[in-house]
Amino acid sequence: MSSANVEPPRGFGPRRGWRAPKGGAGRPGRKARAVPPDPLYEAVTKMVESAPDTIGDSITWLFALTPDETRRLADIDLPAPGSPIALAGLAAAGRRLLADAREAVAKAEDATENANRQRARDAQRAQARVERADERARRHERKALAEQGERQRLSGELERSRAHATAIDAEREHLRRQLANLRAQPERRDDEPTTDDAQVAGLLARVAALEQQQEQRSLLVEHLTDRCEQTEAEAARLLASARNLRRLALEAGASEVDLVDPEDQAPLDAGALPAVRTVSEAVELAAAHAEHLIYTERAFETARTAPYSEPQKLLRDLVALDRVAAAWAVEGGVGRPMRDIAVEQQLDWADDVSDAARGQHPHEYSFTHDGRTLWAGPHVRVANGRGLQRVCRIYMALVKGGEADLAGLPRGIYVGPVGRHLSDSTSG
Repeated sequence: MSSANVEPPRGFGPRRGWRAPKGGAGRPGRKARAVPPDPLYEAVTKMVESAPDTIGDSITWLFALTPDETRRLADIDLPAPGSPIALAGLAAAGRRLLADAREAVAKAEDATENANRQRARDAQRAQARVERADERARRHERKALAEQGERQRLSGELERSRAHATAIDAEREHLRRQLANLRAQPERRDDEPTTDDAQVAGLLARVAALEQQQEQRSLLVEHLTDRCEQTEAEAARLLASARNLRRLALEAGASEVDLVDPEDQAPLDAGALPAVRTVSEAVELAAAHAEHLIYTERAFETARTAPYSEPQKLLRDLVALDRVAAAWAVEGGVGRPMRDIAVEQQLDWADDVSDAARGQHPHEYSFTHDGRTLWAGPHVRVANGRGLQRVCRIYMALVKGGEADLAGLPRGIYVGPVGRHLSDSTSG
């Protein structure tokens, strides 16, 4: 058979003369090369297989949205799956979620900025308190030195007065002895000359001089008394003027002015304090200027919802209570009940609440500070009228500083609920 009659190979079979490699079975027997899986393809495949029915559910499932984000997504009119505008709907939903995210970030930044401003204000207030405390310490030191000098001057004056009084007593005794001697002498005739007439005349002149000195001293005492009364009236007028100027400065926004003069221990007048319109404003202002009272977060929370209608009186009682806290802060106590000190500050003080009230309403009487649980007990009755707007209380916890369950809390009076009357047997 000639090669001219051989048909050329057709198709895709093996070439003539081709031999499969050893150990294999030709093309069908080749092992398939391992192709690495595509993570994106697998993720999309799984998403398609397990995705919910609607586009909103798909977005919620895909991005693991929170319930709030899911509710906001439900407000968007999304197309049905497979709709020609499905892509546009997805883009709209993405823009909406992005806007919400930006808004959340802006709110978080605002909250952080507000917190930073609050911390800066607290730091400034603390710095101002430290400066005021230093100034008061220097003032007290100067006053102590002045008082020491005044005591020394008065001591010298007292010694001189005692010496003068001793000399006057000695002279009076001498005059009495001379008069007694004259009276003891025998009677003489009128025509007999005597030298005692001159002595008697001298004694009478001395007595007249002493009487004149005493009259002058009486006039001087009356004059000094009038001057003291005038000085006291002038001091009272200047003190009232200083209180008014302090009130005006605080109402104008001055931050370096004390709410009250620390050295002014006179009874507090509500009219001399800055005007406040709400219970919350009264608590905020009193807390900003408190030197000894410690205000807990519960005080601010309850003050925001308190309906009491006379916050000016509450402010007065909070400032007076700070004076009571100054007495409580003394280690070892002041040697008398806190009620007496509170009454001196014109506060309607109650030593405690009943155990039954605390047991029946623990959520009302308990509050926290620095992670420690405190219980409201002593309280001040600011107002006892009828109705929510005419009743007000200031509840406190008195910490001695050595309680085992309050380890870490320093000694002080901690202000708790302010405003409403807490539940007890009288409130039903």
